[in-house]
Amino acid sequence: CKEARAPVPNKLLVLIQNRTCVVANCDSTSLDSKIRFTMFTFGFKVSEPSNEDSEEVVEEKSSQDSQTWFECSELVLPDDLRSGITIDPDHLHVFLASVDIQVEYINCLTLDKEELSQDVLVAEHDHSDLVPGQYEGGLKVWECTFDLGELMAEREQVTKLFKGATVLDLGCGSGILGILAAKLGATKVVFQDYNKDVIEKVTMKNYSINCCGEESEEGTSSSSTVKPEAQFYCGDWGSFVEKDDTQYDVILTAETIYSTNSYDKLIKLFKSKLKPDGVILLAAKTYYFGVGGGLRLFEKALQEDGHFSHRTAWECESGVKREILEIKAKPQTSE
Repeated sequence: CKEARAPVPNKLLVLIQNRTCVVANCDSTSLDSKIRFTMFTFGFKVSEPSNEDSEEVVEEKSSQDSQTWFECSELVLPDDLRSGITIDPDHLHVFLASVDIQVEYINCLTLDKEELSQDVLVAEHDHSDLVPGQYEGGLKVWECTFDLGELMAEREQVTKLFKGATVLDLGCGSGILGILAAKLGATKVVFQDYNKDVIEKVTMKNYSINCCGEESEEGTSSSSTVKPEAQFYCGDWGSFVEKDDTQYDVILTAETIYSTNSYDKLIKLFKSKLKPDGVILLAAKTYYFGVGGGLRLFEKALQEDGHFSHRTAWECESGVKREILEIKAKPQTSE
């Protein structure tokens, strides 16, 4: 299969005792290639249900359902970002989505931690990528983002979806997918992520870097900028449905189905926000070790809801299996 060109090596993840995994970074296709192993712990701060008593699982789910979430609010792009900003190249990564389209984005390791909120700092202190109700991993660029970005830029049938489209980048993090949609011709892009810090310190700046400078003479080259209408939201999906009244031609989302507790809320959002003839492109791992979610379980949730049809648009079998689903509303039948 074709791997995404991410700014990190190919990874092979192996679960060990539910907490620790091995990462094998392979620089060659040769069987004799050298493999460097690094140990790390999964960055999810979640409760682990016991297999001994099913009532404990029910009680855990009940507590998850009663979890307090940040209310959704719209954030306004500051004036100093509207004309484009310049960032030290040493603080930037570049995602080459295709031979002529690239997205520059901030290396979050360079952020000033003193400017981050307590919610994000708690996760940072605990070395966690997920603290339910507080932090949802938005400062990290997950590998399925690059999978979906390449599909958007390189598969013609997908690329043409964005010309003149209204697009939602759901769980946007760095905003790479929404920015790429703008470069592919979207006229309006809405960026949504859970944490305010992520939107203000990262997403908005990345949007400014890529979409708010003066347009180059080449016009459509990778260095040119585009400036579609853009809106930014932070907070929970449930209140986002109520706050935003837009319906979208395309909804993009990557690595957002790791928790089964969010599936009902996510499907409700899809039903509310997708135009009848719109398309959802969802990129994720087949299974998320340590947290229990994954594509097969999400497909089951879609089937049980009955509103959407779906198919696999792309998949990769190497390393941790990853896929991209194309999701559409089923045609409404007249009674």
